[in-house]
Amino acid sequence: MFLRVGGKEQLVREPDYTGSVTADVQAPPDELVVLIIRAAKALVDRLRSAQPEDAHSPMTVVHGLAARYLLGRNDVTAGELARYLRITKQSTSEVVALLEQAGIVRRAPHPRDGRARVLLLTDDGVAKLEQGRLRWQRVEDEWAGLVGRGNLDTMRDALLAFLRADEAVSSPTGPAAA
Repeated sequence: MFLRVGGKEQLVREPDYTGSVTADVQAPPDELVVLIIRAAKALVDRLRSAQPEDAHSPMTVVHGLAARYLLGRNDVTAGELARYLRITKQSTSEVVALLEQAGIVRRAPHPRDGRARVLLLTDDGVAKLEQGRLRWQRVEDEWAGLVGRGNLDTMRDALLAFLRADEAVSSPTGPAAA
C-alpha cells in the first residue's frame, strides 16, 4: 500500500491486524521548535536531578526567569515583570508571592514614583541565582563538549536574534502595534 508522507508517496506494509502498522519509512525529523522545547525540558530536568532529594522546590522555570530579570535592577515593577514574562499581572503576583515566600525577592518603595513598589532580589536571592548559574555553566560546558563551543555560540546568537526580533514584533511600540 502507498501512503503520502511528507509530500512523497511511501510504500507501507499492510496492517498485521494487531493494531500496528509497520512502514518502510523513517519517521520525519522533529521540527526545530520541537527540538528546542525538548532540549529546554531536558536541560531543566538535568538541573533538577542534580539537586539533593530534600531540595524539592515549588519553583518553576518562570520563577527563575523572574528572579534572573531582577538581577542588577532596582526599578522593576510587577507590571514591567509581567510584560517581560508575558504573563498576566495576576499570574505575576502569584510568581512574586512565591519568590517572596522563599526569601528570594522583597518589595520596596519605587526610587522615583512614591505610589509604586519595586521588586528587589534579596542577598539570598542573589546567592541562589549564582548557585544556579554555576550549575547551568556545568551543563553548558558538557553541551559544548558534545557539539563544540563554536556551534554553541552560533546557537546562542541565533536564539538571541530570534528573541530580539520577537520582542520587536510583540512590543506595544513594535510593528504589530501599527
